[in-house]
Amino acid sequence: MNPDLLPATLARDGVVLIEQGTVAEVRALLDRWTVPVDHPHQVADGLTVIAPRVRSDVSDNEAGFTDLPLSPHTDRSLHVQPPSVLATLMLAPATTGGVTTLVDGARLLMLVRQRAEDAAVARLRLRTTIGQPGPPVVEFIPGHARIRYRDDRIAGPHSPDGRTDLVAEVRRLTSETTRYLHLSVGDGYLVHNHRFLHGRTAFTGDRRLVRFLARVNSDHPYAWLNRGFPIASS
Repeated sequence: MNPDLLPATLARDGVVLIEQGTVAEVRALLDRWTVPVDHPHQVADGLTVIAPRVRSDVSDNEAGFTDLPLSPHTDRSLHVQPPSVLATLMLAPATTGGVTTLVDGARLLMLVRQRAEDAAVARLRLRTTIGQPGPPVVEFIPGHARIRYRDDRIAGPHSPDGRTDLVAEVRRLTSETTRYLHLSVGDGYLVHNHRFLHGRTAFTGDRRLVRFLARVNSDHPYAWLNRGFPIASS
C-alpha cells in the first residue's frame, strides 16, 4: 500500500492488515502521521513487547503479559484519552492458540442502535468490579462516536438505568461479531482504537508481538480520527 493512503484507508475501514513487515518499517509508517502515546510497560516511545512474563493468576491489568485469553477491548479504555491508533506486529507466534480477535465497533454500534435508543446507549458506562463508575461505553460526539470497551475482571459494561437487557445485548453482539485472524511472523494489523476492539485467544508457547500506541498529528487532515469514527459508519 502507498504509505500516503494509509490514514485514508484506516479512516474508511477501521483496520489495515500488515504482511511481512518489520518493527522499523511499521514505526516509520506511523511516524509519518502520528505521535507515540506512552504506556507504563513500553520499551521505547509508544512501543511495548507483549509476551508472557508474569504468572497466569495476576489481575487483568497485566493479563496481556500472560498466556491467558484477552476479550475484545479498547486499549487504555479507562484512561482520560485512549490512543486513537494501535498497531501490532507478530515477532513469534504461539505454539497453539493465540489467535487475534477483532470486532468492528461501527458495525457493533449499528446493531445496538437497532435495538435501543441513542439516549440509552449513551448512558452505558464501564464500571469497575469494585463498583466505581467509569467513562461511557459509547461517547456520541457531534458527527462522530467513540467506543471504550472492556469486559474482564477489571471493568465491564453497566447500565445505571438498570437496563441489564441492553448490557446483555451488547455482550451478545460483541461475541457474535468477533472475527479471528491468524498472524505469522511479520504479520500484524493497524486499527482505529476508538472504533475497533481487539483481543486474543489463550495460547501455549512463547508468543511475542510488538504493540505501538499513537495518536494522529493535530495538524494532519485525518486528525479527526482522534475524536472517533463518523456516526454514519454505524
